[in-house]
Amino acid sequence: MFSKSQLTLLIGAILSAPMVQAQTHTEITETDEHMVVTGRDYGYKVDTNTTAMRIEATQLETPGQVAVIDEQVIDEQRASTLGEVLQNDASVSAGGTGRNRETFKLRGFDLSSGDSFLRDGKQHWSHYRQPIELLERVEVLKGPAGLLYGKSAPGGLVNMVSKKPTYETQVNVSQDIGSNNESRTVVDVSGSLNDDQTLRARTVLAKQTYESWRRYTDGSTPSTERFVGGLFVDYDVTDAVTVSFHYDRTNDNGSVDTGAYIVDGKPVLGDKHIWDAQWSNIENDVENVGVDIKADLNDTWRMAVSYNHQDFERRDLESFSDPASYNPADGTFTYQEYDRWDHWVFNTANVDFVGEFDALGVSHQMLIGANWLGYYYKRKVDRQRGLTGTVGQPMDAPNVDAMSVEADDPTEYDHYGLYIQDMVTLNDQWQVLGGVRFDKSETSVDTYDNVLPKAAVIFHPSENGSIYVTYSESFEPKDPVDDENDVNNGNELDPVKGKLYELGTKWELLDSQLFLSGAVFDITQENIVVTQDAAGGMTQTTQAGEQVHRGAEFAASGFVTDKLALNASMTYLDAEIKDPSDSSIDGNRPADVPEFAASIWSRYTVANNTDVNVGLFYEGDRYGDEQNTYKKDAYTRVDAGIAHTIKYDQNLDVIMRLNVNNLFDTDYLAGGSQTKTVIGEGRNYMATLQVRY
Repeated sequence: MFSKSQLTLLIGAILSAPMVQAQTHTEITETDEHMVVTGRDYGYKVDTNTTAMRIEATQLETPGQVAVIDEQVIDEQRASTLGEVLQNDASVSAGGTGRNRETFKLRGFDLSSGDSFLRDGKQHWSHYRQPIELLERVEVLKGPAGLLYGKSAPGGLVNMVSKKPTYETQVNVSQDIGSNNESRTVVDVSGSLNDDQTLRARTVLAKQTYESWRRYTDGSTPSTERFVGGLFVDYDVTDAVTVSFHYDRTNDNGSVDTGAYIVDGKPVLGDKHIWDAQWSNIENDVENVGVDIKADLNDTWRMAVSYNHQDFERRDLESFSDPASYNPADGTFTYQEYDRWDHWVFNTANVDFVGEFDALGVSHQMLIGANWLGYYYKRKVDRQRGLTGTVGQPMDAPNVDAMSVEADDPTEYDHYGLYIQDMVTLNDQWQVLGGVRFDKSETSVDTYDNVLPKAAVIFHPSENGSIYVTYSESFEPKDPVDDENDVNNGNELDPVKGKLYELGTKWELLDSQLFLSGAVFDITQENIVVTQDAAGGMTQTTQAGEQVHRGAEFAASGFVTDKLALNASMTYLDAEIKDPSDSSIDGNRPADVPEFAASIWSRYTVANNTDVNVGLFYEGDRYGDEQNTYKKDAYTRVDAGIAHTIKYDQNLDVIMRLNVNNLFDTDYLAGGSQTKTVIGEGRNYMATLQVRY
């Protein structure tokens, strides 16, 4: 583990790099009779996406809002969690981080672990901290996506796009050293394995350790160790057929910090106090393995087939402390000992046929596909309730063992879908999209059949702009409440449905260097599921009528000038819960959903090979619970960074970077309920040394 003195040394090396560079040499360029091709810096701008259409389509041809956070932003921010990536899209708001995983809302709607996250376009069980080191970009698809993905939330989907093997040899090694004894080493090696370059592979390895800035009741410090490894292989069987294999593993072993207890807008016992036991620990061990086949069948049709197997084991030892039971007179509070073993298996398979042809005097880009999702889950739980802890003293060692008890009956379900979509280009100005999905869901208690439509019209007033109108739907079957800490444990839940109406526009400006987009939308979700805190550390899950979310979005990415690039987004959201049967929430605003949010990440080239980054992240005030009994104040966090690149030759770069997050040490409350609120970390640092070949 790195000490703060090592951090100081690395920061000093980074700040002195420009002087070292001045005393050595500038860029050396060797040329011969071969043409030298220089890669273009797009300034965070991405022209295409793979999520919204499942076909090759530009942003101007996509009738919906899709935010793409590319590898350049991720790298400059030194992001290591999905939350750090998604902060760059203002339509995403963060929730709690209980059980060492992140939760989010998109356009004000919850993103569930099983329905709302994709890896390379396939449903992905996202019940753990995602391996950002394996990703080249993250795509946020706004609005219902039932047509192509079946069960999904009305707010949209998050697609994590994996890194791909490259034809040419590439080596990227980086070392991060940060506040709280954080250290992360990443090695990324890619290239061809034969002379014909038909066999290519990429390996990514990452090791990270860090401590928390918060403290347990006995004064000890939480710590985490994390390993990520991935192997990606592409093989061109013929010029028309490519087979891809992937394997990755994530092991995350760390202490538990459920969050703070908030009263009158302030954390009880201060922002550094953790209510969980000092012996709390969660270890997640996740493996993904799969294969993809892409083939050009003829000049008109191509096929894509994929399969992924995800195996996920979790061992969860927690205290489930109840901060609301805290007695200031004697410093006592109640808790329980809780040991749990979980095993998830998540299988997905997809087949898509895409055809491009002319018929009836117009051009068609048709997608015909099918997908299957198989889910399996089993667990063991051992617990002891009614224990008492005292602030300032260690909590007694646990006396529970989940592996000594019988496992619960496993939960299994299957989802099947058959879909067809046609993008019809009528002429240079008009395109029409239509599609329908036939969906079948078999859960432990019922079978659901659905027909999910989508329709859109796109008008191109010029070749660099488009205006669209879209209608789409979403559908989420729900299993019975399955939580022993919930007073409604075992109650059946109805399917959740969503409908979207959206009007939007997109433009390529400044010689296609700047991309602008905006939209107004109306989403209605019926049979929403609401989980609230209840007495005695319990929760209560119900279905609260419907939610109506109306809003507007704006986004920009690319170069504003030759030296200034930015990625910016703003969201206004009017969100309301409608449930006449429950007066405590009828007419209220959902928890952790601000009315206005905005984010800006920028890069400015101040000198040769030296860049400065500035980021601003604004979150408006928002209620902390569905009853709207208390609010979290609005805040603006400012991040900054400086990077200097030493170019030793055409192939070798050394990048030295220093990032400062929360530059002005702003106090703020992030997501989570009243007894489980995430406290925003104060000013913190990250120094990076990166070598790219």
